[in-house]
Amino acid sequence: MNLKIYILISLASIIVGCSTCSNEKTKMAQWATTIDGSNIPSGALVLAQLKFIDSEQPIDSLVYRLNGSRIFSTAVLTETLKMKSDTMKMGAYTITATIYRNNKKEEHIANMTILSDITPLQLKRKIGVVYPHSNLNFTEGLFFNNGMLYESTGMNGTSFICRYKLGSTTPEKLTQLPSEYFGEGSMLYDNKLIQLTWKNGVGIVYDAATLKKINEFKIGGEGWGLTYDGTSLIMSDGSHRLFYLDKESYAVTKILEVYDNLGKVLNMNELEYVNGVIYANVWMTDNIIKIDAKNGKVLAIINCEGLLTETEIVQNKCDVLNGIAYDDQTKKLYITGKNWPKIFELKL
Repeated sequence: MNLKIYILISLASIIVGCSTCSNEKTKMAQWATTIDGSNIPSGALVLAQLKFIDSEQPIDSLVYRLNGSRIFSTAVLTETLKMKSDTMKMGAYTITATIYRNNKKEEHIANMTILSDITPLQLKRKIGVVYPHSNLNFTEGLFFNNGMLYESTGMNGTSFICRYKLGSTTPEKLTQLPSEYFGEGSMLYDNKLIQLTWKNGVGIVYDAATLKKINEFKIGGEGWGLTYDGTSLIMSDGSHRLFYLDKESYAVTKILEVYDNLGKVLNMNELEYVNGVIYANVWMTDNIIKIDAKNGKVLAIINCEGLLTETEIVQNKCDVLNGIAYDDQTKKLYITGKNWPKIFELKL
């Protein structure tokens, strides 16, 4: 590189740097409240306010937007924005304050997160009757319908969906998935049985009586757990979000973000909806969480550690806890895991 080119590049860098510095120096305001990067418990008052950096200057207007939607405007720069968070869903929000003055505008952006105001109850598992379970089943979905257990399993080449009686390890009906599919969560409604796949991007529709495949539909991203609340299918994808799907088109109609008092809850796997509560296995843990289906707040954590002995785990090559089924006829909840030899009645 010759000296002339080097000098030109250096001058350009200085000009760009000075231009950036100049813009920062000409800003008239900054945040007066510690709103940016804050975690706010649901129900607390959200306060956002600007202040002048040097001397007060007249403005034409100040407009506040929440996630892009206008929520408040004023002609006084230091007027405080006050928002009640009790009606806000939990999750991440962006507040944008735009100052208008002499046909110019100045923006200030703050990111905040609404957390649950509930400290989850720590519940010890209470076990009732214990039933046999096939240790060949890499359990991904488990649910009851008319007194029968339905189970979907994973792993490429061995994934299937089946139906059997509680206490039996022999399926009454079984349908194998193509080897390229890794089976995931499942649920039945309106005589249709739905099974997700992990990374194949499809859900499979079966006839509930015969377990014969009748259709497929596309899902965005990964499929993990699945349940049904009587109106919508609810799907997990391993994140902190639950996706509500239209039961006819399978389009996403709503997203519920799940938080406790510390932050988002990740790795939600198998799901079960029971009377306004969503039970979810948390992948790679021995925990089942209880989620308020209205707002995504974690109400309680059920610790299921120690259900199997070390000998049982080694002999059966057991993987993680996964599988929650509620029998609405007996009002009992049952849990198992991947390649577990047992199903446990979990007392609520």
